[in-house]
Amino acid sequence: MSATTRSPSPSPASSTPPFPPPRSVWIALILLAAMIVGAGAALLAYAGGGNVSSAMLTGGRAFGGTALLLLTLLSFCLGKPV
Repeated sequence: MSATTRSPSPSPASSTPPFPPPRSVWIALILLAAMIVGAGAALLAYAGGGNVSSAMLTGGRAFGGTALLLLTLLSFCLGKPV
């Protein structure tokens, strides 16, 4: 008697596309990226000869602009509001 080998049939779970990460993960990554950009802008503003308060305002504006841009891009890519 000869033994026949069967190829494993694909499981139903592998045929479905993977789920995207939840919104909370995307928002956390966006805020982290915006924080890095804001801190970099504040450091550059302070190193450029500005005082601490103007450097903090520059960093805050960079944070807000980056967060707004990335949240808008996320909303556009997902096709629904965040």
